Amino acid sequence: MQPKQYLQRLAADVVKRSGIARPTVEALLPHVFDEIRYQLTEGNRCVPIEGFGTFAVIDMPERRRRYTYKGKNEIRVIPPMKKLKFAPTKNMKREIDAGRYDPTRKSFSHHPQDPKIRKRCDMQYNRRSEVFLEHVPEACGD
Repeated sequence: MQPKQYLQRLAADVVKRSGIARPTVEALLPHVFDEIRYQLTEGNRCVPIEGFGTFAVIDMPERRRRYTYKGKNEIRVIPPMKKLKFAPTKNMKREIDAGRYDPTRKSFSHHPQDPKIRKRCDMQYNRRSEVFLEHVPEACGD
């Protein structure tokens, strides 16, 4: 599917639910996603959306990982990098688990029964324990 088709499909769904004119939606959607991309790359690196979730960029430190393949057992160093994380709100998780959309809960608005969205801009890399360096015996008759 071509990028234009993704835009048209999403725009058609928004038009169907909201009643906003299709040309307006098709013109606005790319700018909304461009602004989210800008905020994550050059802005404050955190985009919280009430009723939806939080997008945040986290720093992954240099780390060591064990790779076992084709009879080799080696440790590799993974360089530091940035990673995009998304943390959905509790109610979004509940809707997904139930498989039912709740039209009373709108994004960018606070539903009276919902907890406030937490600023998750402080999301961090969850460090695993050190690499296990002991020899791992082969599964076949070691």
